[in-house]
Amino acid sequence: QLDVIEGLGTLLYGIAVDSEHRVFVAQADARNDANGRAGTLKHGLAEMENRAFLNQVTRVSCQESCDIPTRLDLEPLPPEHPAAGDALATPYAIELSADAQTLFVTAAGSNKLFTLNPETGAVLGRVDTGSVPRGIALTEDNEAFVLNAVDNSVTVVDVTRSDAMQVRRTISLVDPSDPEIKAGRRLFNDAGMSTTGTFSCESCHPDGHTDQLIWVLETPICDVDGCTQIPPRLTMPVRGARDTGPYHWDGIPGDPFGGINTASINVDVEPNCHENDPEACARVLVDGSLATTMCEVGNCALNIDGQPGAFDDAERQLLSRFVLSIPYPPAPERSFDNVLSPAAQQGFFNFSFVNNAGGMATGAQTCGDCHKMPYLVSTNTPGTGMDAPTWRGAYDRWMILPQGRLNIIDLLNLAGVSDRFPERDIWSLAGSTDENWRMVLEGSTGYSGAFGRQLSLTSRTADSSHTLSLLDALEQQAGDEAILLQAEGILIDGEGRRFLALEFADGTYRERDGTSYFERSELLDLARDERLVLTLTGRVGEKVGYDDPQPAVWPEGHIGLQTRNVDLPFLTDDRALTFNARHVTDGALVFVDGKKVEADIDCIAGSLPACDDELVRVVLGSVPQPGGLHFLQLKNDSGLFSNDMMFYVEQLAAPPRTGNLIESGGTFSDGFDEHWNTVELVSDSISVVGGEVLVAVREQSSDPWRAQLSHSVMVQQGQQYTICYDARAEGPRVMTAYVDTNLDEYGNLSGGQFRADLTASSQTFSHTFMAFATDLRARVAFDFAQSALDVRIDNIGLYEGDSCGSP
Repeated sequence: QLDVIEGLGTLLYGIAVDSEHRVFVAQADARNDANGRAGTLKHGLAEMENRAFLNQVTRVSCQESCDIPTRLDLEPLPPEHPAAGDALATPYAIELSADAQTLFVTAAGSNKLFTLNPETGAVLGRVDTGSVPRGIALTEDNEAFVLNAVDNSVTVVDVTRSDAMQVRRTISLVDPSDPEIKAGRRLFNDAGMSTTGTFSCESCHPDGHTDQLIWVLETPICDVDGCTQIPPRLTMPVRGARDTGPYHWDGIPGDPFGGINTASINVDVEPNCHENDPEACARVLVDGSLATTMCEVGNCALNIDGQPGAFDDAERQLLSRFVLSIPYPPAPERSFDNVLSPAAQQGFFNFSFVNNAGGMATGAQTCGDCHKMPYLVSTNTPGTGMDAPTWRGAYDRWMILPQGRLNIIDLLNLAGVSDRFPERDIWSLAGSTDENWRMVLEGSTGYSGAFGRQLSLTSRTADSSHTLSLLDALEQQAGDEAILLQAEGILIDGEGRRFLALEFADGTYRERDGTSYFERSELLDLARDERLVLTLTGRVGEKVGYDDPQPAVWPEGHIGLQTRNVDLPFLTDDRALTFNARHVTDGALVFVDGKKVEADIDCIAGSLPACDDELVRVVLGSVPQPGGLHFLQLKNDSGLFSNDMMFYVEQLAAPPRTGNLIESGGTFSDGFDEHWNTVELVSDSISVVGGEVLVAVREQSSDPWRAQLSHSVMVQQGQQYTICYDARAEGPRVMTAYVDTNLDEYGNLSGGQFRADLTASSQTFSHTFMAFATDLRARVAFDFAQSALDVRIDNIGLYEGDSCGSP
């Protein structure tokens, strides 16, 4: 085992180890100063002379412990640059020769295999391969088999002489990729797009993700007095970018909405592309990147079409299509039965309806007001013009906020976060709850939870309870058309054996190239008898490419603009839901709480998939049980699922809720500032002192709410509730407690305000009422400005029923 090796590069790819415990790492090292050494904060490309990364192999000697790494630079260091065609961008796969005297490395961004002296770092030879070589296998016959990931081919190279390698042949593999998308992917990985040929889009967006680093690029200076600093910006993921424009924090590249942005906070600007032409919006992003990030400042050549930067017009269009085609990975922890866990369901609800901002922010927006359905993004943030980026993928991004402000080491030290932490810790520091985290881990990005699940039937697994439960779920999901359930294996039939390829349909497993079929019980019996080894896999249908994007569903309103609050669709008495949707095709299926249901889908006006104003009406065959919160998805025939959209059922009673309905609890040992909202217009402070909330009232007011404490809750029409708390004051005085609608209206939901007569001795108060309307983001509130005498309050709770429980 090796120790953690400190001081390696920024983007690490392949690794090789020799018999002397020397470790060789292929890497691209991000720069943080004009002299070009590693770092996590990178300065402007003008200073770096279009050398954002240094392409290197790092050698570390690890005997009893690992020494300081030695960098072997593959190209001359700035201010010198590699000659045209000599760059070795994105060192990826790496292998040692049998005698450990030669390193074989691929340059994935330059489409080359090259050899390196492991002692001196001298490049011995190089040879062209196919597009994006990412794998090497050396043979005893002096051959190197190089896997070209984007070409989907294998280049066979004669490596008898490491300084004069020769391509023997190329083996083309079966590739069903769309030719145009494949061509765009080649360009995305091609370091020839940069002036120095040393990095590509892929360098900062590996596999469409993010390098998790901060850049100072052509970020605009805001139009506010005193705003003169060019702010750094965190690299954004490209995957799942479709329908999330503008494609940057700053709200500028590919903006179909117009309005304000970070360069024009005070004056609205016109859109620079059309919402119904996503390729045009992506093209704005591509053109801007090629003219700035990828082009050397002061030395940016024009292409054949007169545009600054590399690639001609046709190539840029292909690159734009590819950018829009990169899918979002499946949710990593969605259950194989496709049902959201209770914690994830609560996370969805809390994200949009529970204000966890805390402090003097009563009525403040929730996370979901800015990170809106369907993709948890929005644009034109008031006061800044900045976009609210997607929350999708929080589980593999530890660098957050546009300038990485939460990742500052001093702050992490103050918060007790170590310098090696899981992604979840930094998101928790940003305010994410455990339930929010489950939402991110399980929320749909287009796939059933059964997608990609595999189950092998053998004599050892056929009677396993886990096997049977997983098989039940896979068959149920296949029956719901959520997945294709296919299987491949070997059947021993008599003295011979044959390959078996099956697909589950109509309750049986049919051979994909014939008419014979097997019952489930037959397959299990054959496996028990050691006559069958079969692997079943949940797969997607054929309509999942560029022309079949993920459907999107969201409550009525514009997809990109922020709102004051989230308004969920409520099921009507005729079992109808009206909401916005796009990319929904005729014949789409309806899923409620992860299961297919009978339902009709149609446009309010127009026809699918292009409804007028994107308004859709779904009529369910029956009312979901029980009442309360449910989750809807639409799935295109042989295509992808939509995101999860909450809706509410009032026609039936919601499941009973036990315990304190105040999410953060009503005792005040910790968490007060994070969850409780206050109004302190006539108070010196509202804070926790000695485990109680002390309301230090400065002066009496005719508006009792000018000294107020509140917390988000949800109430349902017709349900009985009881407000409970302990309170005392400096002397005799009154206070009031109630539940209202929160936000701008503050309409009372509890049949009035309840008066409590306080004394110097602590008393327990309770007020029981029947809620006469459903409100998902209501609040329980306490007003204290009736008197200038201070109040102490504790053990606050809201409970279903007519009695108090544990706070």
